[in-house]
Formats: sequence, C-alpha cells, structure tokens
Amino acid sequence: MDIVVIGSLSTDFIVQADRMPEKGETILGESFETAFGGKGANQAVAASRLGASTAFIGAVGDDVFGQHLVSNLEDNNIFCDNVETFTGVASGTAHINIYDNDNSITVIPGTNGLLTPEIIEQHLDMIGSAKYVLLQNEIPVETIHFVIDYCFKQGIKVIYNPAPFIEMDTELLEKCYLLTPNEIECTRLFGESPTSIVKKYPNKLVVTMGEAGCLYHDGTKEVMVPSFNTVPVDTTGAGDTFNGALAAFLSKGETLGTAIRYANLAASIAIQKMGAQTGMPTLKELKEVSENV
Repeated sequence: MDIVVIGSLSTDFIVQADRMPEKGETILGESFETAFGGKGANQAVAASRLGASTAFIGAVGDDVFGQHLVSNLEDNNIFCDNVETFTGVASGTAHINIYDNDNSITVIPGTNGLLTPEIIEQHLDMIGSAKYVLLQNEIPVETIHFVIDYCFKQGIKVIYNPAPFIEMDTELLEKCYLLTPNEIECTRLFGESPTSIVKKYPNKLVVTMGEAGCLYHDGTKEVMVPSFNTVPVDTTGAGDTFNGALAAFLSKGETLGTAIRYANLAASIAIQKMGAQTGMPTLKELKEVSENV
C-alpha cells in the first residue's frame, strides 16, 4: 500500500455568509450545504485521486452519516476494511462558516474520539504494509503518540500534519519522517518562527505559509516553494489537499522539492470549488494544469 491514512472522518455542514455573527447575534446566511470531510478523510481522498494506492484506518457511527462517509471513501478508491463502526455513537461532524474568502470551523469528534491505541493495534498489518503513514490531530492524542512510536520502531515513514494544534513533545516530533505544520502551528510547536527553525530540521520540517508558499531546508539552504496565483472560492481543505498530494508524490518517488511543488498546485486547484473534497484534482487534471503554469 502506498499510503495508509489514520485519522478522522466527518460530515461538513457549511454555511456561507458575508460576515461572522457577533456574540449573541443572528444574521442571515447566503447558502447551506453538506459535504464530506474530516482531515484524515480529506487527505486520503487527495492522495487517492492523485494515483496513490490508499487505505484508511478510522471510526464511524452506525448512523446514516457513517454509512455515507465510508461509501464516499470507497467511491474514491480507498480501501476501507480497516474503518471501525461503533454502535450508539454519532459520527464526527464539522460546522464551517465561510465568509470573506476565509473560514472558521468547529469540529465535533464523535466516533473519531474512539479511535484509541487499542483499536489501532488491531490494524498493525495494514500499517506495516505502508510506504507512508499519514497522520493528523483530529483523533485522540494517545493514539497519535502510539502510531508515531510504533512506526518509528518499525522503520515506517510517518508524515505528521499537526493540525488542529495540540501541544506535542519535540522528541516525539523528531521520530516522524516529515512534519507539515502551517506557520502558526510551527511557531506554537517550537517557540520559534519558521525561518529560524527549519534549518534545525532539514528535509523534515515543511511549513505551509499560505499565499507565500511552502518553506523547508534542503540541508544546504532554506527553500521557499512558491504557491500558485489563484482566486479562492473556498479554502476549506487546502492544507489537507497539500498533505495528501505531498504523500502521493513522495510515494511515486519524487524528490521532496518536486512533491511540494505538485502539492502546492493541487491545493491551488482544490480551493477553486466549494467543499473540502469537491475540488481535489485527479492526477490527469493536475498534469493538465501543470502544463499551463
């Protein structure tokens, strides 16, 4: 298996308005829709659409949302035999407010919070088959610790996207093959700005910096891989697209710099449509755009 994603699945409830309401205020919105989400599921879809063989380890409830979440993964050619179903617990949800070309998100973990180390232990064969394990923070912190420690001991490469932010021990972070925080997460994790910290983690720390692009150190110098000039429609899932694409192209044998460039391009394509997964490109679509930029 090229990539095994361990993470969250959720249904996104998306409200669009011209601004955020103040505390205690009710405003009229412009539109409402539902979409498939969860940082783990988003990253898995991004990787699979770009041609990487992808499996998912996660948890859903025995509700209609859980059924649809698994079906969506399957529709995106993701292997789902390792998704656990829990009875009597709601599947995860995310409540997204979109305004002024930006967003704010409230996540309700639901069954994502039940993805414990004990559950992960039942799927070690699948983890062991992976070229890369892709991991994020919408599952219990003890599970994140367990996966990173286990993969480090087994020589399995972990790409860890530490979002949304939680405190993590630096020693644990050093066990990962790649770390992919955004600028704010990087500063909070290490207590230093990205430009001062990347040189301490050459070819390991990859910092996404929005419109500026992506910063890393190649062992000799700092490298800023520029983003692609795009007018965003919905930035939800841009970081997840980046991470899934990064893993996909690394699994194909691309260098880190090339994989980052393709990941930036994939993210720039994805944000041109509403919904975290809707705009994620296929490999064919990405190559067609790549030829024209």
